[in-house]
Amino acid sequence: MVGLTPLERDIIQLLTQHISCNEEISLTELAEECHVAKSTVVKAVQKLGYGGFGDLTYNIRLNAQSAGGLLPRRPVSGDVDDQVDRLSRLLWSCRDKHSILFSGDHRIGAPLSSYMCRKLSMFGIFASASYDYLMVEHHALDPGTAIFFFHRELPGRANWGQTSGYGEGMLRAARDAGFSIVAFSDDPEKSTRVQADLCIAIDSRDDAGGDLYMTRVLMVFEMALARISKGL
Repeated sequence: MVGLTPLERDIIQLLTQHISCNEEISLTELAEECHVAKSTVVKAVQKLGYGGFGDLTYNIRLNAQSAGGLLPRRPVSGDVDDQVDRLSRLLWSCRDKHSILFSGDHRIGAPLSSYMCRKLSMFGIFASASYDYLMVEHHALDPGTAIFFFHRELPGRANWGQTSGYGEGMLRAARDAGFSIVAFSDDPEKSTRVQADLCIAIDSRDDAGGDLYMTRVLMVFEMALARISKGL
């Protein structure tokens, strides 16, 4: 966003938020949300190389049609607002504590936990990515939230001796140490078995022939952070 004024950056960031949630917003609605004139929004969009706001929305629809959709429309099974609200409240309640994101698998857990730790730090929420059992014990800060990622295809594809009980030992240790447990799971069997304070049921459908588990997890996570930001 080089060349944009701080106000124009705010406009584009808000527009991007709506796009990332598959929400269409009109020029008038965006201008009202940003408390600016419609001409200010148009100028910001033009600086990105579009002819105008209509040109931008046309390109978004065109890309969505060619790609089968920008993002999955249903990140979770069940009430997404309820699960996002519970996640945001739990994360914020642990802002003065030590949280952990389980990073045991380098294909799923490691990239998700690394990204989410960085984003949480922007809100003053201290979290570390780890698969080490010692991380749940004797820490200077009180135990906060421990987040786990249970993907239905992980044990079968990992080929590192992981079984259907993958990650549950660390989960039990974190729970016994006093952490609040959050599990992102797209495996219905594991969702009913795992003892978690909040089990977010990630939709298991493979839209457009692809595995969208990580995408859906990040959608829920970003929606929770947006709710925290709005509250602040």
